[in-house]
Amino acid sequence: MSLDNLPDGLLLEILRHLPLQSVFQCKCVSNRWCSLISTPYFTHLYVSHLHTNLQPFTLLFECKDDQSITRVLATNSEEPELKSLAAYVHRQSEHLWLEASSNDLLLWRAKDDEEPIPMSVYYVINPITRQCVALPPITVPYHRSWIQAGLICSYDYNKKQLSYSVVLIPYFHDKLREFKVYIFSSNTREWSKSMVLCLDPEGFELTHFALCAVPYKGLLFWCSNSGRLLGIDPYNTRCCRSFEQPIGWESDKETDCFGVCRGCLRICQISMFYTRFSSILRIWELKDYDNEGGGKWYLEHEVSVNQLVSKKSPWLTEDVQQKYPLFLVLAFHPNDGDILYLAIESKVLLCNLRSKTVEVFCDIPHDPDTWNDKCNIMNFVLPSWPTPIPFAPLQNGA
Repeated sequence: MSLDNLPDGLLLEILRHLPLQSVFQCKCVSNRWCSLISTPYFTHLYVSHLHTNLQPFTLLFECKDDQSITRVLATNSEEPELKSLAAYVHRQSEHLWLEASSNDLLLWRAKDDEEPIPMSVYYVINPITRQCVALPPITVPYHRSWIQAGLICSYDYNKKQLSYSVVLIPYFHDKLREFKVYIFSSNTREWSKSMVLCLDPEGFELTHFALCAVPYKGLLFWCSNSGRLLGIDPYNTRCCRSFEQPIGWESDKETDCFGVCRGCLRICQISMFYTRFSSILRIWELKDYDNEGGGKWYLEHEVSVNQLVSKKSPWLTEDVQQKYPLFLVLAFHPNDGDILYLAIESKVLLCNLRSKTVEVFCDIPHDPDTWNDKCNIMNFVLPSWPTPIPFAPLQNGA
């Protein structure tokens, strides 16, 4: 019996065990195969099969190359899709700035030699499928480093409908209870200008070179250097969530890392005031979050930098202990609450806070002194099923 004669149910059972890249190649076999793979039923079948497995991921970060051109790099991965993604985003960064991410979609902004840029063009791209949509140009009279961008998206597989929003916040240096934002909605296909109302009596201070926005529970969250969180609903800017900094937060020290781990928001800070022995690295996690205003910070890790040792590379122990604050906190591991990624000189390090060990994860091909001031760093988790964008692939650099 040939594969063409197999019943739909048996064929779907075979297809759902294939790697994601192979599944998409199978869509070219015949109209029947393409039709079966394109159904919401197969999508749910495929995703549920992979649900128990932790998906591989990579870190995306900006770094200046030898010609001082900012490019996007990805940490090493043996996963074929992630290897392909690393090459793709590196090519795109020749012409585009990486601004934000949501699920497996990336927000890019077109580069322009003329500064300031009177007109900005943003793109939403799926780097796995190479699908892209260009947003209408918008006039925002600010340099790129003075605008904080966020992307949030959702996909209804039953209706085959993608919904996403882009939020741009021009930099402001005072604590404000009300400030201006620019919002693009895929539902209207238009940019709009809104005022965000922060319910916190002290207001919110969006610092220069702030950390990337984090989409979480339908809101876009920004973290100030003071450790305060502000969540903006792009569909209703009058509905915001704010969280005070955790107990034990040092108000004179900036936020070193902000992101999501195991489905919860996390922030990290390394103490600025040296103790007799070492600086202290602390990580807090926001738990008991709900839509009714609940949420409380809990201290997850508190480790002295001098306690971190390398079992494989003794020289690394000395580097970590002696060169803070010359290393960066890059990101949290998306699934392992004990893992933190650091960057020191030309290396990315994997730090296990429970075992208090640090090891080289991969090399950075450029001198860290050439890293961009606005160094966006993002976790990219390979999705069980890529988010479709109903538009043509990006031609430039694809």
